[in-house]
Amino acid sequence: MLNLRNHTQIPNTQSVVSYAYTIKANGVEIGTLQGFNPSANRTVERVREILNTLEDTFEIVPGRSEFKITIDRIETYNKNVIKALGYNVFGESIAQIRDPITIVEQITGPNGESRQIVYDRCWITSWSKTVQEGQITTKENASLEVERIFMSNT
Repeated sequence: MLNLRNHTQIPNTQSVVSYAYTIKANGVEIGTLQGFNPSANRTVERVREILNTLEDTFEIVPGRSEFKITIDRIETYNKNVIKALGYNVFGESIAQIRDPITIVEQITGPNGESRQIVYDRCWITSWSKTVQEGQITTKENASLEVERIFMSNT
């Protein structure tokens, strides 16, 4: 399959390559991404008995899952990371954001088949920018909490 953005063909391998990805926020490509890092965490609680010297743990009880995404993006003159995520706010203020967004991660294979992961109702929880001596570009970072995740093959 030909990637029209940079005319790079997706290699016929089992391993997923980074240029097989398309990341969209509310249907629009985010662009100039340097990192897209979804993660899931869940707490577990060990159940122990008082004065039980034979077994340290009676059982482990899993809690609920929490999903997060961090995005690293090169800042461009016409869009910071918040505008690239589809928000029309002044400057970098996340305090003005009143609506969640949906992020879609699409992975296209060498035969044209694709799968999608939908991160529904994402809320920005933090934003940062790195301007550093010796670096030519300016990098921004946004962290988001995800309410729910859906997966599908297309």
